[in-house]
Amino acid sequence: MFIPMQGNWTVQVKSKNAAFPQRFVIQNAVLGNGTHLGNVGTSVFVVGTHWTIVTQHDPGTGFQSSEMKIKFPTQSGGNYKFDIESNDSGNDQDFDDLILTCSTPASINEFLVYGNVTLYSGRCVFNPCRRFPFVIETAESLVAALKNPNLRKVIERLYPERIPDLVIGPPNPPDPPPYFKPIVLDLSGEAMQSKTQLAYRRKKDEPVRKEVKEDKQEVDEFATSNFELISSGREKAISVNAISNDFKLAKIIEGLKLNCITEAGSGLTLNFEEYDRTAAELTGGPYTGTGNRRALGGTATDMFGNYIFRFRFDMTVPGLEDSGDIALGENVDTIIYPDVIVKIMGYSPIEIRYESAPYYNVPNFKRINLCLPESKIRVTSACFNGNLIGSLGNVFIGGTQNTAGSTSVAATTRHGASNYLESTGIISVNNSLASFSVECAAWGGIIDMFGCMYDHAKTAANNKIRWYTIQIRRSGTGWTYVSENYKHPLHHKAIDAITYPGYIGDDVGPFYPPALGGGTIPAYKNIQREVVVDGVDWRNDKLDRLMILNTTLYDKVLGETTPGKFYVRVDGYDVAGNLVAGATDLIALYIHNLGLKFGLKDLKLDDPAIVNAGCGLLRLTNAQLKTPMLFQFQASDPYGFVDNYALTMGRCPGTPLNLESNIEAGFTINGSHTFPGGSNAANHHLHSPVCPGYKGTQDDYSDAGMIEVSMQPTAVGDGWIKNGEYFTIYSFGLTASQRVTNGYNSAMSGTYQAYGQIMMELLP
Repeated sequence: MFIPMQGNWTVQVKSKNAAFPQRFVIQNAVLGNGTHLGNVGTSVFVVGTHWTIVTQHDPGTGFQSSEMKIKFPTQSGGNYKFDIESNDSGNDQDFDDLILTCSTPASINEFLVYGNVTLYSGRCVFNPCRRFPFVIETAESLVAALKNPNLRKVIERLYPERIPDLVIGPPNPPDPPPYFKPIVLDLSGEAMQSKTQLAYRRKKDEPVRKEVKEDKQEVDEFATSNFELISSGREKAISVNAISNDFKLAKIIEGLKLNCITEAGSGLTLNFEEYDRTAAELTGGPYTGTGNRRALGGTATDMFGNYIFRFRFDMTVPGLEDSGDIALGENVDTIIYPDVIVKIMGYSPIEIRYESAPYYNVPNFKRINLCLPESKIRVTSACFNGNLIGSLGNVFIGGTQNTAGSTSVAATTRHGASNYLESTGIISVNNSLASFSVECAAWGGIIDMFGCMYDHAKTAANNKIRWYTIQIRRSGTGWTYVSENYKHPLHHKAIDAITYPGYIGDDVGPFYPPALGGGTIPAYKNIQREVVVDGVDWRNDKLDRLMILNTTLYDKVLGETTPGKFYVRVDGYDVAGNLVAGATDLIALYIHNLGLKFGLKDLKLDDPAIVNAGCGLLRLTNAQLKTPMLFQFQASDPYGFVDNYALTMGRCPGTPLNLESNIEAGFTINGSHTFPGGSNAANHHLHSPVCPGYKGTQDDYSDAGMIEVSMQPTAVGDGWIKNGEYFTIYSFGLTASQRVTNGYNSAMSGTYQAYGQIMMELLP
């Protein structure tokens, strides 16, 4: 891994306690780039906006990255200082093999935020790191909070607009859903708390220091050493709608935070923004997240979840940075400290995966421990003896890696981690980490492929994969090389929106290395190795992704989308273009990008003499009350991936009526009725044969097309309008779903829905 840095620092070797040769590498800086010896006393002045540092050691097989740990900074003698400790691949685990000290002059316009990041999960409703205010950060947590009547009253009062969509929900929610803006319950009025009011003045009779002789580092003219504090006070802002300090409510909230499980948030990229309160928030209203923002940059956590972030914020001109964030009664010198938001961004596609509530009034030197919801943040784990194809989306691919690239039934049956990928390419998902479960589903759409390209159980010298290729073929046809463009972000570019506006990542491939087929084979760089061995600052987020595979590019037969079984193969090659031993994997996927054949139509009474009054109203004589009713419906998939369908009929008034039809013998409708058919319980990975499939109406009625229905009242009994009635409505509903997944969605496409009705009136 790498440690990201912001601004100018002096990096010095503090100590070395290792048998292996040590060094450190500076990259992406303006001044100070390169490889530097790990000898005590080595000092480098580094200039740059966003740059990275990596410590390395040579165990005899070439230099490779060491593990690194950030020690929290201190402020001493007008400087900020912190250590970077490293642990090489030797037998000890003491993180003292090479220790670097980073230092920079403190400035009234420079801010240093640091702390530890943990991921929380479990049944906790509120962010376990936040006390005053209390923060709800996920839709699931909001649903849980609303179950408490006391909390619900507060939330409904402060955030009434957040309730309807949450409770009712859109009929077909997007995948993935939009990110969740936090709900803030500011019981103590933190946003309106007393602010620190500071006023500075340049020291008299003392020239501005421009240079520090020992490292030639130019000092910022706004260094704290050039100023003196002339006033410091506390000022209380005006709060109009802040929640009262309700002891009972606070006790309830604290109780809901006891069920949290936390773990280190290692390798996370944190993006920081400065936030200006809205006009409503300035008058004491609840946090909305809709205020103006300014990107401050970003950093990343080390393997223990520790981080340090430095940013610049002008405090020398009152109101310059925060001129729009001044509430009635607040002094301009009071609010020059920034309010800061932390975000987690995803790439390919670009998305906001998490956004914190503001941390208000952040001073120049501040520790902020962060807790982030694990459910919203994918953490890339270091792999040990992992499969080359490890997961598709959130679905782990178990079993033994298919190093022979065999298409045999035994080799392509991949069971493991409670997921069951069959040799037919059909998947059954039972692992709760997938966030959904399904039996006997096909694959479709765009699929994230993840895998282990760098095995941490081996030395760097034995991790030889520099390039990898992906091939795909329909069963019974030849191989095609995948050549889709795939990008992954570099840290120093992803967090520098000014230098790299609109940045979406650097190419991972395809490239055409001369060593592979003379430059004719599309290949992708092994960025997992580049991070560990070369210290390249590829973002750790989804670092193990191999490809975003668009299955619709490969499922055509003579231009027509045609589902079927496919094989996907991954091969790893060394720098010379040789296939690395054991670096092959092959799986079967049943790819299905066709929807259901679905519809409900032509609902009518089979007598052209019946009067149609318009708007679906039919006017019947007594002689027409038993006229056959006709319609057609279909919910089928000839490839067998119908999960279920239901055809229902309703009658209003709900008095019983005896009917007969060609799809069901005699039946009585009493308000509503569901017709036969609908699902196949044998579709299960434990059933024999495994996953026999279900074609819906095609199986139930032995007809691949629309099913023609004719029904009418029985010969003995009332007609469509019963004796004593003068008006009735007959309604029909058809629903269905299909079992297809991309590794993230629920694997139940749809729900397909169709509706029709006939209104009948009895003529005198």
